[in-house]
Amino acid sequence: MLYTAPLMDVILLLIIFFLFGTSLVLKSGVGVTLPSSGSVLPPAEDAHIVALIPGLNGGLYFNDQRTTLEALPAILGKARERSDQVILLSDETIDYGSVMEVSSVILEHGFSLSQATQQNTP
Repeated sequence: MLYTAPLMDVILLLIIFFLFGTSLVLKSGVGVTLPSSGSVLPPAEDAHIVALIPGLNGGLYFNDQRTTLEALPAILGKARERSDQVILLSDETIDYGSVMEVSSVILEHGFSLSQATQQNTP
């Protein structure tokens, strides 16, 4: 006689594993409409995420924590121990001057900077 209870346990565990595993892919907790680009590089696994968000709830975020441009240098100093890579997520409606201000602070502190984009769809 075939016992199906252990088989069902394994199947349910696999379903739960894949549900949680796919939700842990690199995503920031803030909503950003990324600009389009013809080429997209794979994200760095251990990179810090800096996001510029427009609107009333917008602002500057470092690893999903709201911050200010003035506080960013101190945060970057502490974060350097974990990784020296930063991915900048900036909404396509953010003005270029704001993006450059944040970029220059990140680069001045010796981090390597990547700008996140979404790939053009044909």
